[in-house]
Amino acid sequence: MSKLYSVGELLIDFQSVGTGSLKDTAQFVKNAGGAPANVCVQAVKLGQSAAYLTMVGNDGFGEFLTETLKREGVDTSYIKSSDKYDTSLAFVSFKDGGEREFSFYRKAAADLYFTADDFSSVNFRRGDMLEFGSVALKTQTAQNAHKYLIEKASAAGALICFDPNLRFNLWEDKAQLKKTVLEFAAYADVIKVGADELEFITGLLGEGAVKSMFGGRLGLLLVTDGGKGAKLYLADGRSYVCGGYKVKAVDTTGAGDSFFGGFIARLMEQNATADTLLNLNGYEDMLCFACKCGAYTTTGYGAIPAMGDKEKINKAVK
Repeated sequence: MSKLYSVGELLIDFQSVGTGSLKDTAQFVKNAGGAPANVCVQAVKLGQSAAYLTMVGNDGFGEFLTETLKREGVDTSYIKSSDKYDTSLAFVSFKDGGEREFSFYRKAAADLYFTADDFSSVNFRRGDMLEFGSVALKTQTAQNAHKYLIEKASAAGALICFDPNLRFNLWEDKAQLKKTVLEFAAYADVIKVGADELEFITGLLGEGAVKSMFGGRLGLLLVTDGGKGAKLYLADGRSYVCGGYKVKAVDTTGAGDSFFGGFIARLMEQNATADTLLNLNGYEDMLCFACKCGAYTTTGYGAIPAMGDKEKINKAVK
């Protein structure tokens, strides 16, 4: 059976009780967060095997995060603990309709300082998946660790999946963020990106932006657009569209991660590899199911607590 390995940030989401700005919020609820971790959990909820690769602080927050993922069925044996660095924290408040305001506390975050040595025992196989984002790529140390894993996974025949997941307030220099994303996008077989993110990354609009992403290694591009649904593009020119699903959204946290986790789970069901991406069946159905996953997650608060399994998602989202 293939396995998903997600690598990146693992943090506490302190989410506001009620709606309003961060300034005016008096109470917060603690939940596990971090985009690649959310992707990992969604895949597990859909019956896949997954492991998380990261580092947390040697503190109660780190213990909470590790225990949460373990309880969800994720392999946590590759989560390291640091006495030198802290567990990441994020405070989130909600506006009506589920939109969010963020404040991050991760200048000395442990997940920015893991090294290749921390993951030397990871052994990929053909058909496995390696998934990551850009949040944990802010330091050269973490970038080198990602490159080590990407090279190792590629050599073994694993599929490389990248979600830029742009967080501009975590980077002092937007140009450096763009440069980093473009560098790591070149290593990916599958990329999931928001429509607004695609414009920033490419400097182009519409089909021109899509075409500019291909020409190298990339085989499949997913472009999401919130409640409007998503589009799927293949390197051979084929494309598919899903118009999305109407639900009563209360919190959009983790919706894109759930979408990506749902899509990756479907790729894993077909034992997808880089050289079989263009030969798989049912891409339209896979895309729409991923949209269902994202829509379902918006109907509850938090990312991981709001995710569903296949039966719950198909029953609630039509």
